[in-house]
Amino acid sequence: MPDLRFHDSATVRAGALNGGLRSRIVGLAESLRGPSWCAVLLEEGGAVLAGEDERIDAPVLAWRPWHETSRLRFDAGAVGTYVLLSASALGNTIGHLPEARDLRDVADHKLTVPLTRASERRGALRTAFAGIRRELEEDAVAAHVVVEAYLRVILIELLRSAPSYSNGPQGASPSHRAFTRFSTLVERHFRDRWTVSLYAETLGVTRDRLGDICQRVRGFGPKDIIDRRVMIESRLLLETSGQSVNEIASALGFGSAAQFSRFFVRHAMQPPGAYRVAFLKGLEQGVSDPARPFDWP
Repeated sequence: MPDLRFHDSATVRAGALNGGLRSRIVGLAESLRGPSWCAVLLEEGGAVLAGEDERIDAPVLAWRPWHETSRLRFDAGAVGTYVLLSASALGNTIGHLPEARDLRDVADHKLTVPLTRASERRGALRTAFAGIRRELEEDAVAAHVVVEAYLRVILIELLRSAPSYSNGPQGASPSHRAFTRFSTLVERHFRDRWTVSLYAETLGVTRDRLGDICQRVRGFGPKDIIDRRVMIESRLLLETSGQSVNEIASALGFGSAAQFSRFFVRHAMQPPGAYRVAFLKGLEQGVSDPARPFDWP
C-alpha cells in the first residue's frame, strides 16, 4: 500500500508505492491548492497521467505541472515515490540562485528522464525522495529547510537532463540570446533596483537596442519586464510570508514603504496591505489566484 502520511502544511506532500497488487491513483485526495507540480521516481513498473498518451516506465524520473484535476495511475506492482509541491514550496526551493531563471523554466515543462538500472544519479535521486518523505513524516525542527534542499537536488538533476531549456532553443536568434542574458540579469538584480540603462551597459548594448530586443522577443519594453518581475515577487511575499509591508519594501530595494506602495498601486490598483487582506480572504473561499514566479518574462 502507498504511504499516505502527509505534511500538515499542505505545501509539500509525498507518498510511496511498494509493489502492491492493485493499481494506485494519485489524484484529488493528494492534490494541493492552487498551481503545483509532481515529481516521480519510478523504480519498477509504470504509470500514466490522465490526458497523456505517453506512459511513464521505470526506471525513470518524471516531472509534471499538476492541477487539482490531474490523475496519475500507477500500475499494480509499481515501486517508487512521488512528491507534490506547491508554488510557494517551489519558489522557496529555487530561491535566488544564479540559475533561478533556468530552474523556473525547467519547472514549467513536462519532463521524463530515463535512468539506468545502476547509476550514481539514480542513487542520489533515491536519497532525495526518501529524505523528503522522512522529513515530512518526522516533522522535526527546520524540516522545511531539509525538504527544500532535497527538492533542489531533484530540480538540478532535471536541469542537467534538459540542456535545451537551460541553453535556450537550438538555433536561437541573436535577439533571443540577448534577451536570455537580459532576463538572467533581471533575476539577479531586480532587488537592486537597477535602471534600464545599467542593464543595457552591462549587456554592452544601447538602451534603444535593449528596448528593441525586448519588444521583438516579448512585446514589452525592458522597464515593463523589470516591473513585472518585481510585482511577481511582491505578490509572493505578500501572499506567503509574514513580513510587513516595510520589510517587503526593504527586501525589494525600495527606499521606503511609501515608495513601494505607490509602485504596487500603480500595477495592482490597490495598496499592498489591502491586497494581502483580500488574497487571504479569497484563499479561505477558494477563489484567490496565487502569484507564480514562473510567469515571466
